[in-house]
Amino acid sequence: MTQSVVDDTQISAVSGTSAHFTADAAGTSRIRTSGEGLHECDMRAGFRLRVHAQQASRAASRTFAAWASSLALLACWAWATQSPDSNRTMPSPGEVIRAFSDLNAEGLWWPSVGISVMRVAAGLVIGVLLGVPAGVLSGASSIGHAIIDKPIHMLRAIPFPALAPLLIVLLGIGETMKIALIAIGAFALIYINVRDGVRNVDPRLLELARAYHLPKRTVFTRILLRGALPQFLTGLRFALTVSWIALVTCETVNASAGIGYILSRSQQFYRTDQMVLCIAAYAVLGLLSEWVVGSIERIAVPLRASAN
Repeated sequence: MTQSVVDDTQISAVSGTSAHFTADAAGTSRIRTSGEGLHECDMRAGFRLRVHAQQASRAASRTFAAWASSLALLACWAWATQSPDSNRTMPSPGEVIRAFSDLNAEGLWWPSVGISVMRVAAGLVIGVLLGVPAGVLSGASSIGHAIIDKPIHMLRAIPFPALAPLLIVLLGIGETMKIALIAIGAFALIYINVRDGVRNVDPRLLELARAYHLPKRTVFTRILLRGALPQFLTGLRFALTVSWIALVTCETVNASAGIGYILSRSQQFYRTDQMVLCIAAYAVLGLLSEWVVGSIERIAVPLRASAN
């Protein structure tokens, strides 16, 4: 019996050893696979950490470069205005700060900033509400494009100072005229970018929507608007810039408050310190507008924001 077992073992030595080896190899493979899995997870985690660290480093570098260049310009401005007042026409940073204090004490500065922001916001909202449907219609329909594209391009080519007298005749010299002028400037840029965004939507998505007989409302909201969203945000950036430019024109007409009103008044009385203060206010408000649009972009289009 023992010999038989021994013989059987000897007879099956090759196969037994192979089976044992196979079992060992399988076991080792499983252990190795587990180890490789853990190692791969560690590598992925390390890679993600390195990517996040690189992104944070690039963001910090960009922020530092932006603020360093701004501080360098401020330092050059302060250095260039060290001479006495009688020898220069450019005000110093200290004089601009004193102009801000005087306007604030007069009770004119913050109400003017508030009314200017309100005018830009109202005009921008109207421009968006009119520009988005017009852009979708022009981008999705050849008939719509033929009807509305040329008139809007002609309207966009008219300078703001040329439009202001006509709007005064049509709408008067009150707030309606000012908001309408800003809305016209914002409308044209929103329209162009939404139109181009709709045209760039993948046509296979539209074919799929037609194949499944999706409602037009679903196609409009889920395909066209979402596809045009990145272009819309680009147009919103330009529209904000143009809105601040239009504000300067409209606030010189029958305005008793507003940054443009202070700028016009300071020009009449040759108050260069207040002029520079208004210019700096436009720059800060434009920077804040850019930050607002960037925040919206990070929420609505995170992939594009991370790529930038």
